[in-house]
Amino acid sequence: MANRPHEVTFSVGLLEKLSGIRKREAPKPVAPRAPIQLPTRSPVSADAARLVAQDAQLTRQLQATREVAGLLVKQEAAEVARMRERAEQLLRLHSVAVKPAPCQAEAQACSSCFKDNATEAWRCVDAAEAYRLCSVRALDRHGE
Repeated sequence: MANRPHEVTFSVGLLEKLSGIRKREAPKPVAPRAPIQLPTRSPVSADAARLVAQDAQLTRQLQATREVAGLLVKQEAAEVARMRERAEQLLRLHSVAVKPAPCQAEAQACSSCFKDNATEAWRCVDAAEAYRLCSVRALDRHGE
């Protein structure tokens, strides 16, 4: 088959069908044309043919990789949903009420006093002592 010339014949009907044109008139008889003679030897080199084959193979592999990636993304979305649901279940089962930090009022009073009396810090001795005592009591309660 490599030594036989290839024949390509285009008919008006085929061209109209491919272009989507509908026939309005009856087709006129077409005189037979001489077939187009294509070269018998390949116009591409062996390296070019190898690269074309490799390109086709890489294209198939890329398509397969994209399909797998799509499946993995779908599976990942399902896994994320399951993990979120499981995390919510665990939080409902094992969560505890958050306790407020101790001595917040004393800490605020001490901080305000030092801001108001930046040059006379000795005026804040009582506020600092109250904060210290509250902290010591909180630590003692925590250790029990």
